[in-house]
Amino acid sequence: MTVTEKICRELKRRLEEGIYPDGSRFPSESALADEFSVNKMTMNKVVSLLADQHYLIRGTRGAGTRVADNSCRPCGTIAFFSPLAPYSICILRGVYAEALRRNFAVVIESPAVEDLQHRLDMLRRMNVAGIISATYGIPVLPEGMALCCVDSEPRTVPEGKKIVFINSDNFQGGVRMMEEICRRGHREILVFSAERFHSGRQAPKTPRVCGFHRVMESRGIKDYEERTFYSAPDSLADAKFFLETYLKRFPRTTLIAADSDGSAGMIHAAALELKVKCPAQIALTGFGNVTQLPVAGVDQNPVRQGELAARYLIEYASTGEWTAPLCTRVETSLVNVERIPIQLG
Repeated sequence: MTVTEKICRELKRRLEEGIYPDGSRFPSESALADEFSVNKMTMNKVVSLLADQHYLIRGTRGAGTRVADNSCRPCGTIAFFSPLAPYSICILRGVYAEALRRNFAVVIESPAVEDLQHRLDMLRRMNVAGIISATYGIPVLPEGMALCCVDSEPRTVPEGKKIVFINSDNFQGGVRMMEEICRRGHREILVFSAERFHSGRQAPKTPRVCGFHRVMESRGIKDYEERTFYSAPDSLADAKFFLETYLKRFPRTTLIAADSDGSAGMIHAAALELKVKCPAQIALTGFGNVTQLPVAGVDQNPVRQGELAARYLIEYASTGEWTAPLCTRVETSLVNVERIPIQLG
């Protein structure tokens, strides 16, 4: 433990025990520097950390620093690491809801990859118990910090690290979606998948696509692999190639099942350029329930994923014991199924 961390811990103990009453003027940095035999720069860092953790309120120049109201002080802090896209914002809503119930603060971070380790080290000095990550994989965690990887499949965990993976049951979601598609009479189906390449071009099929294929095979659509196109993520060129090539190969196509709402958006954009009526004459489905397109989809329940992630970290911060399972699956559900047209004959 560094000198800064030792002083910070001692001053927090005093604040929590009421030695410095709520609303009172906090001792000056000069006086504290003399007491702890450190320079003013070190003490300035300590006071800044205590202010970041809501123990202190810094005044304007000359007004001094005051002790924060203990009733407004959060019990702890967790962090959320992710670019703020529609899906990750839904996860964050769940994180906030659980943190609010337990009186925990949430720090939101979207650092560049090269800045990730520095930000983690800074958060550890702020006594952040753990982070919830939607896109950053498994970073090198500071000692004692826990990690919840949300919307992520389980991976090998370094020995002794406190890591949990939370995801929706995407295989179940793929099965449910394709069963509903087939129940509505569709047999001439194409599958457009871009999620696979988020893990690398040679990655295995994602659970959601495996769910699609399981049902297609059971319904007698034996050439399901030939009807599936694997695209690079967010590639409009791939989406246009898919429509031009696969609609010629399978001219009786009535529906395209996309493996994400992002994929559905790419298909729609490509269809507009190629003057293909999709979704319209050719139906389209998504996966994620964050699209503005009028299509059926699979709700992956990201709010629930966020709630569970926050709960695991808060339990750890509150008890000091890590009891979270390695992997948690959240149930999915279908939405807007009435937008899958019934195919007669």
